[in-house]
Amino acid sequence: MRLFSSKRWSRLRRGSSVVEFAMIAPLMILFAFGVVEIGRLVLVKQTAIHATREGARVAVRPTADHAEVTQRVQDELAVLLLTDVTIETEPASLEFAEPGAEITVRVRIGIDSISWIPDYFNFAVNDMVAETCMRRESTD
Repeated sequence: MRLFSSKRWSRLRRGSSVVEFAMIAPLMILFAFGVVEIGRLVLVKQTAIHATREGARVAVRPTADHAEVTQRVQDELAVLLLTDVTIETEPASLEFAEPGAEITVRVRIGIDSISWIPDYFNFAVNDMVAETCMRRESTD
């Protein structure tokens, strides 16, 4: 003797599928948003590294000044529409850097300005930092 007819069994099975989906869906959505956020962080970090390289290429020229370097880095970062960006050079005054001296271009980006989903991750640091160091060229 059959306890359940096949029609009733399929209805019960359908109901259990809805319950299973309701339990798993929030976790899947949370995981998907996490993957998107981590992908965004990686994208911004790679763009910041590229921007510092471009800025350092400008900074090592014998006639370069801080304004040119800042403009070049800002042009590279403009692709992602980033705000809360600090651009630094070492030494701060490039005009007096000797040929062969190390020039460092550093970009600091506030983590809060990167995230598409505010307060999704609680990071221990407030800034993402990228830097590139190159030697100053000579005019000889």
